Amino acid sequence: MPVSDNSIDFIAYDPEGAVVLLAEAKSRRGTSAGWAAKFRRNMLAHGLLPKSKYFLIATPEQMYGGKQENLSANEVPPQFTVDSRKALAGYFAKLRQEPGNIGPEAFELLFLTWLKDVAASADCSDEVDPALKSLFESGLLSSLRHAQIEMNPAA
Repeated sequence: MPVSDNSIDFIAYDPEGAVVLLAEAKSRRGTSAGWAAKFRRNMLAHGLLPKSKYFLIATPEQMYGGKQENLSANEVPPQFTVDSRKALAGYFAKLRQEPGNIGPEAFELLFLTWLKDVAASADCSDEVDPALKSLFESGLLSSLRHAQIEMNPAA
């Protein structure tokens, strides 16, 4: 079932059409797990975060995420964090961008490209990039296999 809300940067649907991931890409620097928890809480409190299996906030420095089954508007810390500088290093290099200098639009494009590559990749659990270990262990990477990724779907 498509989510009709233009407040979400990216939505991933599994092959059956269920929402697997809601993701936000923010070019903000100096974030923390506490910042991510407040960001998520604010989206929930304003009704901007529909139900999905996972929620992820990506910044040029970190990715913060977790399972999204609990839609409580409490401030819940991320269940996992990933160093974006390592996980997205190849994408920063391809775009000739530095994590500390990338602008909002370029970071959204970079993150969209990464999401689509993850969705298109074969299941290679034996060869998971160490930088993505917590995403693999959470089940997010396997949930994204063959997903359809939409950017600002209602925009």
